[in-house]
Amino acid sequence: MEFFKVVSPEEAREAARGFLPLPAEEVSSFDAVGRVLAEDVLSPESLPEFARSIMDGYAVRAPDTFGASDSIPAYLELVGHVPMGSAPAFEVGRGQAARINTGGMMPAGADAVVMEEYTTAPDEGTVEIRRPGAVGENVLGVGDDLKAGERILPAGSRLRSQDIGAFSAVGITALKVHRRPRVAILPTGDELVDPSQKPGPGQIRDINRFSLAAAVIESGGIPETEEILPDDLATIKSRLAEAVERVDVALISGGSSIGMRDFAVEAIDSLGEPGVLVHGISIKPGKPTIIGRVRRGGADKAVVGIPGHPVSALMIFHAFVRPILRQLSGEAASELDREKGVLARLSRNLPSAPGREDLVRVKLEREGEGFAAHPLMGNSAMISTMTGADGFITVPLENEGIRAGAEVRVTLY
Repeated sequence: MEFFKVVSPEEAREAARGFLPLPAEEVSSFDAVGRVLAEDVLSPESLPEFARSIMDGYAVRAPDTFGASDSIPAYLELVGHVPMGSAPAFEVGRGQAARINTGGMMPAGADAVVMEEYTTAPDEGTVEIRRPGAVGENVLGVGDDLKAGERILPAGSRLRSQDIGAFSAVGITALKVHRRPRVAILPTGDELVDPSQKPGPGQIRDINRFSLAAAVIESGGIPETEEILPDDLATIKSRLAEAVERVDVALISGGSSIGMRDFAVEAIDSLGEPGVLVHGISIKPGKPTIIGRVRRGGADKAVVGIPGHPVSALMIFHAFVRPILRQLSGEAASELDREKGVLARLSRNLPSAPGREDLVRVKLEREGEGFAAHPLMGNSAMISTMTGADGFITVPLENEGIRAGAEVRVTLY
């Protein structure tokens, strides 16, 4: 192929599609937060398994309370107090009531709960009801929450804390989830030194190894960071080949432009077919990005050449690498994905060059009932424009810019 033949962002996104989910493994449901389900999860039982009260008050037969009011209360015989954690040993008959707490099992005969604030107990054996109760009021019936056999979540769902709570409620303690993607991060450049060192003349601390590793963790993957590689083609080829054998995605930081000492393209192509699919995207920042694939063990592995500038590196990660990790994680695409983010008013004119998609960092500020989006200007070497940003907006390929006051969608970090 002709290297550094710039393609559109959509062509680059197409090259980054089609990765198959990684194999499934069984884990404790308590360790599954952030993982993606490999199969549908069905409820093994109904929830609740017994009708229970959702309020403190009195379990009654609803017809016995019809017409009750402050001026004409209903008086019912108090026949007991429902014990917590066990079934009541009594029934509620006509003209009777039982004291019940939130979560208590409804006694036989009762079909409603009158809230405590609408009652008075004039003596130990009587309760005064000042508000009528409807059948089923303040009662959670059998299966009202989940029915036995009902699907709790479909395959492809990324698990949240509330999901783990639902599984616990019906006794599910183990889940089949897709394996987490393993991502190798290979920083390259003779000018780089470890952050623990004081840079000498012409040297800079390595940022991308650590920011990209953190981004991988945020995306549900497992990062494997390599030591800084010198600008030596043989070394880069060797270390990249080793990494591809053990990980699902390899990121080469630096070495993606057209300089004489940039070896990422040749190193990726040396791994085998199909090799480099994209070298150059009409996007800012991140134009010299490389997207490649190699086949290993019956599966496609992604190899991405990440620009060396720290802002470009993170922006390209969010735009192209994170979607690959989602595919490998087995996460199902959602119609809501296109709607994610925050709508805001652009605070200033934002020029752009037609034929290039711009990803612009912005800071959000509360403005009345909405938000204002303030563009953070600065070149792709300035990491401070990322730390000050809440997210980014996209200026489409065909636009010459966006005018101040326009509504924009901010993709949050």
